[in-house]
Amino acid sequence: MLWTRIASALVLGILVILMIQFGGLWGLFALLSAIVIIGVLEFSKLSGSKVGLVSRIFYVLLSWLFCLSALKPDWISVNLLICLAVFLVFLMEIVRREPDSALLNTSSAALGIIYVGWMFGWHLIMLRQMPNGLNLIYLLAGITWGGDIGAYLVGRSFGKHKIIPAISPGKSLEGYIAGIIFACLAALGLRYWLLPDIGLSHVLILGVGLAVIGQIGDLAESLLKRGAKVKDSGTLIPGHGGILDRCDSMIFITPALYYYALYVLY
Repeated sequence: MLWTRIASALVLGILVILMIQFGGLWGLFALLSAIVIIGVLEFSKLSGSKVGLVSRIFYVLLSWLFCLSALKPDWISVNLLICLAVFLVFLMEIVRREPDSALLNTSSAALGIIYVGWMFGWHLIMLRQMPNGLNLIYLLAGITWGGDIGAYLVGRSFGKHKIIPAISPGKSLEGYIAGIIFACLAALGLRYWLLPDIGLSHVLILGVGLAVIGQIGDLAESLLKRGAKVKDSGTLIPGHGGILDRCDSMIFITPALYYYALYVLY
């Protein structure tokens, strides 16, 4: 299991880095489009919503439009898109005329679209278009992956004090602390390599802050999976589960880094 997890992470990591480095903005858009589409479908399955194929396709399209909105804001405003998403989700349920499942369907659809399409897809493309956007993406990935690796390795070997076993039985205090340390080390290394203009204090704030936020993102998805009574959000990635299992931390970290860069760094 461990070697399967490592092999999958290496292959996936290399593919993502190649796409980000050489694909440009449109390459990132294509990669994110695939991630958002799969992620929304996984979320819909987790929620247990009772909607048909047409509704699922419709919600996937709405989520994908957030990626397009970040790339082409003159085509469709993100604020308009948020309003349209909420309005159209309700409209779809009105057309279905099944009030017994309407609350679950509307709330899960709206949350899934915002959670995957806006928080992750829109913010990541916006981050890429900032000054030093490519290197900020690498900082984001480094902090996320560093934190995940540290938490997994130390927690698996030395974790004894569980944090919130009712939500995530495997998460330990030892792994949590190691995740923050590894994330900070990754941030410091990437700062000297790619982002020397960013002050050391900012890097340490980002390393600690984003690691903590990432752990919350991880627990948030664990909460959803416990509610759905499943171990993983999907089976796409051997040893890791689904797209949401792999991106759960980053979904929360991406907006945090974007707004820190927007209001503090630049």
